[in-house]
Amino acid sequence: FKTSTLQQAAANVMGWTSKKTMTVAQSLYEQGNITYHRTDSLNLAPSAVELIRKFIGSEFGAEYVPAEPNVYKTSTKVVAQEAHEAIRPTDMNMGTNSFVGSGEMGRDQEKLYGLIWRRTISCQMKPAVFDSVRVDVSAEGEKVYTLVARGETMKFDGWRKLYRSQVSGDRDQEQILPEMNKDEELDFKDIKSEQKFTLPPPRYNDASLIKELEKRGIGRPSTYASIVATIIARRYVDRKERKFYPTSVGKAVVEFLVKNFPVEMEYEFTAKMEEDLDDIARGKQSWQAMLSDFYGPFSKQLDQVKDKSERVGVEAEKTGKKCPECGQGDVVIREGKYGKFLSCSRFPECKYTGKLIEYVEGVVCEKCGGKIMVKKTRTGREFFGCENYPKCDWASWKRPVVPGQEESNKEAGDESRGEDESGE
Repeated sequence: FKTSTLQQAAANVMGWTSKKTMTVAQSLYEQGNITYHRTDSLNLAPSAVELIRKFIGSEFGAEYVPAEPNVYKTSTKVVAQEAHEAIRPTDMNMGTNSFVGSGEMGRDQEKLYGLIWRRTISCQMKPAVFDSVRVDVSAEGEKVYTLVARGETMKFDGWRKLYRSQVSGDRDQEQILPEMNKDEELDFKDIKSEQKFTLPPPRYNDASLIKELEKRGIGRPSTYASIVATIIARRYVDRKERKFYPTSVGKAVVEFLVKNFPVEMEYEFTAKMEEDLDDIARGKQSWQAMLSDFYGPFSKQLDQVKDKSERVGVEAEKTGKKCPECGQGDVVIREGKYGKFLSCSRFPECKYTGKLIEYVEGVVCEKCGGKIMVKKTRTGREFFGCENYPKCDWASWKRPVVPGQEESNKEAGDESRGEDESGE
């Protein structure tokens, strides 16, 4: 693991935020259980590799040990943490049975340590080997159609014996095809017709956003978590069911910045700035010259925008109802420090405000039949509860779905796994 891939794995496997992952990793590092957790490097110390290979041979057998150690190279253009190792346990023998480190770890620490331990050991195991099978079936009628089936069978599990079986469970089941011979005649049994629709690109979550930042050269190991935390704290995005949704404030801010700072808002600008800062740290560039070249034109642009730019309004969502106080304005949904609320469109002339109550359409409480409300904890985490609380105590972290739609929601993954014990 390096920092970005550790955050991505923790998000995908345990549903953790990047902030929580780094907090738990920090505690493991301070206890001396793992190496430094803010790193771009994929290097492993030769002494550690030797211990890993010995452990693999004794625990799984010599057939799992490659002839030469596996070596990995980072794909990022700039390596600012080359002096560090990859993230690995300091003691390879700690956690070999139950993945519980020293016995003094908390539950979250055990989970993250186990993920790091399995990844470190499995990265020095032999690769898995598969037989890939393709079958072309010629279906003859008025026209000739060629139907294709693909499948694979695992011949040797390799590193998956340790890592994949623990991390992904049954998600790696093989597509098994029956034994067939060339030119064999097949009997027609049934046709199943399915209609497919093109889906929009998936929304970003912690894992995919960090992956995209790294791909574009934006941010460094120490800043990935703070970038994600900042856009949430400033309410540029809402996190719903572990996915990011832009808020009206976020859209307004982006619109203003792209219009007035087109160069600075390009991905390449931020990546180039990161490279320049790395060059300064290496002594390859003068910080005075770099700042002078940047801030001279930028300060002039700031003054122009401050004097000439138009104020960007934050679009408010309409409810279709008239204001109960003034009767003239419309009731709209605005965003504030503590989330969404109802307000009059004539604000500040009319000071009306009200609490926004959101319901999950099409579903009712399985206990009493009441409506399901969208609620939030004291820390801002979203959950779902019955409108008849406290008479009815039904609640769930997972968004209820209309009966019969469960299958279509599987593409989004099991949202109930990996609950965040910290309340983050």
